[in-house]
Amino acid sequence: MTWRKILGLKALENSGNHVSINLGNGKVVFITKQNGKLYGINAICSHLKCVLGNVVGDGKRVRCPCHNAEFELETGKMVEPPFIAPQIPMEKYTLETYNLREEGNFIEIEE
Repeated sequence: MTWRKILGLKALENSGNHVSINLGNGKVVFITKQNGKLYGINAICSHLKCVLGNVVGDGKRVRCPCHNAEFELETGKMVEPPFIAPQIPMEKYTLETYNLREEGNFIEIEE
């Protein structure tokens, strides 16, 4: 595996410590730094393909602004279903997570 620079640390700080980055080839990654740890998760909600929004739950989850589905930053698991589909089988809607690291003044993603 290789590492690729995708974002400056200052840019992440200036965005409120969370941002979505389009990496091309249909891959959009939601990046956040919470309690000193970097998280990377697929930024496209698995329910209706909205771009994920705000970090919630003491910095451990990200919420979709469209229907309030929530996903764990660590695992990508849906932990709160969309309010319009409360019976959705949440285990089928897990999002991919990505390894990130700080290198100098940049954030890199493992590819």
